[in-house]
Amino acid sequence: MAEAREREGRQLFCRIITPERMIFDDEADLVVTRIADGEIGVLVDHAPVVSTVEFGEVRIRQDEELSVFATSDGFFKVSENLVQILVEEAVPAEEIDVSEAEHRVEEAERELSQLSDEDADRERAEIERRQRMGENLVHVARKYAEG
Repeated sequence: MAEAREREGRQLFCRIITPERMIFDDEADLVVTRIADGEIGVLVDHAPVVSTVEFGEVRIRQDEELSVFATSDGFFKVSENLVQILVEEAVPAEEIDVSEAEHRVEEAERELSQLSDEDADRERAEIERRQRMGENLVHVARKYAEG
């Protein structure tokens, strides 16, 4: 597949960007993730797309190698053979500390149980967001890093 693209002179690139740093910036044969409408797979010369990206995983195929990242929600854009995924948090599957992620979920659950009805919806939403990302980290680690 890579040889055919090189002959044609076209290549797909992918960037995963968080507010802190660029997590991934390289060529890709295939990028797969979940956006608002469902799972999407992007190959070279894909039509332009702008969407939100859901909590989940980003899978990037480079030749025979597969890179997997657990990501928070954010934004997704495909344009001119560049896939850009902008999220608050992205962690390579092999770098996920499962016990730390489980602790994160437990802490969020504890915080949620202590919120009163008067607490701001924004505070509740932020805690729920941390909880979902913790659960996602555990899921991705168990699916890819431990297996």
